[in-house]
Amino acid sequence: MPTAPKPDNEQSRLASLRALDVLDSAPEAQFNALVRAAAYVAGAPISLLSLVDTGRQWFKANIGLPGVTETSRDAAFCAHTILQEEVLEVHDTLRDPRFVDNPMVVGSPGIRFYAGAPIRLEDGSCVGSLCVIDRKPRKLTPEQFDVLRQLAQAAAAALEGRRAVQQLSEASGEIHYNATHDALTGLANRSEFESRLRRVLQKAGEDRSEHALLYIDIDQFKLVNDSCGHAIGDRLLQQVGKLFADAIRTRDTLARLGGDEFAIILEHCSADQAQRVAQQICDAIAGFRFVHDERSFRVGASIGLVPVDDRWTTTAAIMQAADASCYAAKEGGRNRVHLWFDTDTAIRVRAGDMQWAMRIEHALDQNQFVLHAQRIEALGKKSPGIRAEALLRMVQDDGVLVPPGSFLPAAERFHLASRIDKWVMQHALDWLKALPDPRAIRTLSINLSGHSIGDRAFHRYAIESFRDAGPRICQQVCVEITETAAVTNLGDAAAFITKIRALGVQVALDDFGSGASSFGYLKTLPVDYLKIDGQFVRDVVDDPLDEAAVRCFAEVARVVGVKTVAEFVDRPEVLAKLRSMGIDYAQGFLLHRPAPLDDLLESSAVACA
Repeated sequence: MPTAPKPDNEQSRLASLRALDVLDSAPEAQFNALVRAAAYVAGAPISLLSLVDTGRQWFKANIGLPGVTETSRDAAFCAHTILQEEVLEVHDTLRDPRFVDNPMVVGSPGIRFYAGAPIRLEDGSCVGSLCVIDRKPRKLTPEQFDVLRQLAQAAAAALEGRRAVQQLSEASGEIHYNATHDALTGLANRSEFESRLRRVLQKAGEDRSEHALLYIDIDQFKLVNDSCGHAIGDRLLQQVGKLFADAIRTRDTLARLGGDEFAIILEHCSADQAQRVAQQICDAIAGFRFVHDERSFRVGASIGLVPVDDRWTTTAAIMQAADASCYAAKEGGRNRVHLWFDTDTAIRVRAGDMQWAMRIEHALDQNQFVLHAQRIEALGKKSPGIRAEALLRMVQDDGVLVPPGSFLPAAERFHLASRIDKWVMQHALDWLKALPDPRAIRTLSINLSGHSIGDRAFHRYAIESFRDAGPRICQQVCVEITETAAVTNLGDAAAFITKIRALGVQVALDDFGSGASSFGYLKTLPVDYLKIDGQFVRDVVDDPLDEAAVRCFAEVARVVGVKTVAEFVDRPEVLAKLRSMGIDYAQGFLLHRPAPLDDLLESSAVACA
């Protein structure tokens, strides 16, 4: 039996094959679909996606040869195919001297007909073939021949796309680190801190153990930041963060909450011990001098100390008490510690964001929120019905509308975001139910906060609300979850998404690309849309890096089978660029300025031409 010679580029070909990191991997749906399609189109009982390794051919996908995963390369028809530029077709193996005594011809599976299309990667390497096999002599029609070639091209693209996603998936450790740590200082971020505080609070409730929370605000930081610039202010924060880290145990948690605010969880630490640690921090920072350009700056630390014990029922309550205690330390003269007491009710109402928290509570109680909407336009083939995103506004007592950027940070901080999300969800569902013509709305998107994504009680509420609304309404709803919220609560997010999609609700991953690595977790999150972060869209025409990023996001979306939405489209040339790049939908002021939800049906669509 003559064996196929090795290609001239055998070593580089094998290197390209190994770089795919696909050999001996588990079956995958996209490759199984390709061989099923090939077998169906060719009317053949057997179809294989074969990768030709050093001494074997290995089947990534297989239909018609159950239990067979590989054969020797010497007997492999595909070893001949990788030498071809075009499809290798053998009409009758018993009439071809290369195969007449091949063990797979004279023995099982009794091959009499073979047609294999080379799988050629972008670097020119042919790593295998997509083939169809029959047990009787035959010939492909021209149409079958062409489809087999195209399916092999799709297999090559899928293999390379799989590797791109896998490489980013391998960076999941980095993704998790970036999602839980502050980029400037390397300390835990607010989300991670609150997660750890929640665990410590639960432990205190279970075994009555004592812990402590320190909430720290840097005194005179604004002076350094304003007089020397943000870059120098960042250096100060890094140095102060190291000073705090040196004052605590490795088992304790130190976090930067944002700006010049830090927090520390002292585990298994009494209030007296915590006060000594807090005072040591104050003393250390009092002796610290920050030097820049021969100028020396004195800074301080105002610290709110709260015992973490079984008196607290929520992290929101204890964070509120710590923030208020920190404020009291500032009022008391700065660079000092204020220990929270149950009688400290007066200081709570004076904390900065407490005013917003009370306004939010008032707005919820008095129904002083309204929904606006912004249309989302298809860039390709138009379909009936309006697509839009619901946008929240607060109505002040004087009738002035307050944008969400003014109050949502406080809502997140004091754990009011889930209450707001419930209000939005209920009013959006009620509005859809009341539509005179349900067909007028194709999709209404609603946003959920990170707190709601990580709150299983909210999950139960949302699922029950969707069930009550019924299948028709569910099919009109798209839930938008920010990339950061999804990654921070990956397990909860994946479970929640799976459950609501089973009810017919669509899901969009919002602000996609805002993280350091944005692809690895897409296999975990079964979403329908990727909403590309506006920071990449605004300058996609002018900035080559933004253009490359958007192209990359679009390609990854195609690989995983989801649609893309570009946000913040504000110029015709940006819209034209996005359309040429294959983006599916666009949203922004160029297409539609947000308007009251009730006006959505009357608003005229802006042409995308």
